[in-house]
Amino acid sequence: MDEKMRQEVANFRYGLIAPIVTRKLAPGEQEALLRDIASHTYDVPHSQTKKVGLRTLERYLCAYRSGGWEALLPSVRADKLTCRQIVPEVLEKALALKRENPARSVRQIMAILELARLVEPGALKESTLSRQLRRRGMTKKALEKAPGAFRRFEADYSNACWQGDVQHTLYLPHPDQLGKKKIAYLVVFMDDYSRYIVGGQFYFEERLPRLEDCFKKALLRHGCPEMIYLDYVPRNIIGVMLPTQLCCQQQIIRPRVSIFDEK
Repeated sequence: MDEKMRQEVANFRYGLIAPIVTRKLAPGEQEALLRDIASHTYDVPHSQTKKVGLRTLERYLCAYRSGGWEALLPSVRADKLTCRQIVPEVLEKALALKRENPARSVRQIMAILELARLVEPGALKESTLSRQLRRRGMTKKALEKAPGAFRRFEADYSNACWQGDVQHTLYLPHPDQLGKKKIAYLVVFMDDYSRYIVGGQFYFEERLPRLEDCFKKALLRHGCPEMIYLDYVPRNIIGVMLPTQLCCQQQIIRPRVSIFDEK
């Protein structure tokens, strides 16, 4: 049974119990409705069954109340969990990204994998990755209910922590070579507590002087943060970006969740 078929079955199951779960019922009304639903015949998707028993309806009802619509999806056999379309290492990275932040969408996970050069742009299909995450129970609702779920980090006050990163954006006309194009890089520093962009600028180079330039401008406008969180930070960046003349004790932190191996 493919994913489309599973969804059709889940929709059918929801349709059976919808009169019960979509409104508040009077005492004893649920039992009467269940018996009435069980008394009819149905064209059950992808099945020769025509009747749905009372116990089965009660199971659907319990599943929906505990896990929502996704809990109504037919179970997948263990051998179906094997994914041939995605390299196992890439799938593990995707699962780790979802565990780290359950709110991450499939598109965001794909973008991170592509930016980290773990997959070629466009090589990973959204439907394929989404299906593999669902098969493993990697949904936002399920992960947030799981014991020991990750809590999203957030600084306690403004200027306690800045986060910096570089984004590859659009190809623009080359400033020096007519008829050619050059990629523009967006350097951004964000205050973690307020989510305010303290510094941001486009450059045609992804070199350390550009990062330093954006950082210095942010310092002049908004003061000195206590900590800076940078992804893929070079080891020599501390001496360049944070000279002793700043008179502040900065920490430049690398991500400690080992999702990607440092190159």
